[in-house]
Amino acid sequence: MKLPSLKIRNLESRFPVIQAGMGVRIGNSVLAAATIRLGGYGTIASVGLGDIEKSKTDFANESNRVLAQEVKKARELCGGKKPLGVNIMIALSNYRELVEESVRSGVDFIISGAGLPLPLPEYVGNADIALIPVVSSGRALSVIVNAWKRKYDRAPDAVIVEGPQNGGHLGFTLEMIEHPETCSLEMIFQDVKKVMTDMGYDKIPILAAEMIASRSDIERVLAIGYDGVQVGTHFIASEEAGLDRKSKEVYVNAKREDVTVIKSPVGLPVRVLKTPLVNRVLSGNREKFSCPYRCLRTCNPGKVPFCIARALLATWKGDVENGLYMAGCNVEAMTKIYPLEEFFKTLED
Repeated sequence: MKLPSLKIRNLESRFPVIQAGMGVRIGNSVLAAATIRLGGYGTIASVGLGDIEKSKTDFANESNRVLAQEVKKARELCGGKKPLGVNIMIALSNYRELVEESVRSGVDFIISGAGLPLPLPEYVGNADIALIPVVSSGRALSVIVNAWKRKYDRAPDAVIVEGPQNGGHLGFTLEMIEHPETCSLEMIFQDVKKVMTDMGYDKIPILAAEMIASRSDIERVLAIGYDGVQVGTHFIASEEAGLDRKSKEVYVNAKREDVTVIKSPVGLPVRVLKTPLVNRVLSGNREKFSCPYRCLRTCNPGKVPFCIARALLATWKGDVENGLYMAGCNVEAMTKIYPLEEFFKTLED
């Protein structure tokens, strides 16, 4: 089958693919620009971009400064092409500041999850930016769309549905994660589609995020009824992804049995690889750390077993001993470090 294009608001890409906004510094300007050039939606992850030392004393302003730089750099690298967006987690303490900086920087879309992005339309105002909430249930989407309609007379421009076998932070209980057949992408699609239809939003694209690593995976979710996909884990091993090669090799060498779920300082379950840090956490140990950033509204530094900002910066640096490696259940699909173009060529007619 010929893969369709993906139209969201006044944006369109050749292929129905959005690159996930993977922090810290994995989903950077280089990966986003490459995705756009090759026919997808490129996404910059807004979390953890600032200079490490400057962020200790001026976290919000430093985050904004470097986010603006990354957006500008991505525009230059892709020759001004669209669609370029930003992923901003609602759990971040500087959520509003990052949204407002994204508006000033002229991004084309904002993806927002890790919580319910109820105030997002207020912070965006009248800017011509597509708003894309991330949900894991029809119930969560119903809360969002009803609040947006009532308070702002605004509808989502697309919706991303993350399934229970997705990588990173998960909007499911541990019991649901252990029994993914009870909350499959097929089941969530029916609930989400009903919410959108009941609200009169049945033409708005719904995208699937879970174990997408090939053209056949895309075709599988399109057959369910989804309009496109978000790709995360599989792009981490691309040459363009913004992390050290040693960390990319961790992903390439990982097996399905290396994947586990732990509780994140964000306050949600998070699917990760069993690396040394995770094994220490699973053994009940608490990492020694101080918290200069206060990057998460939901984190209690005195109680959580590790600092997620520190762990993800370690991943970016290639510090395998102390890094946190978020991954989906299909991590075995990554067999080598590869140029992103290689993936997109498989999507051509």
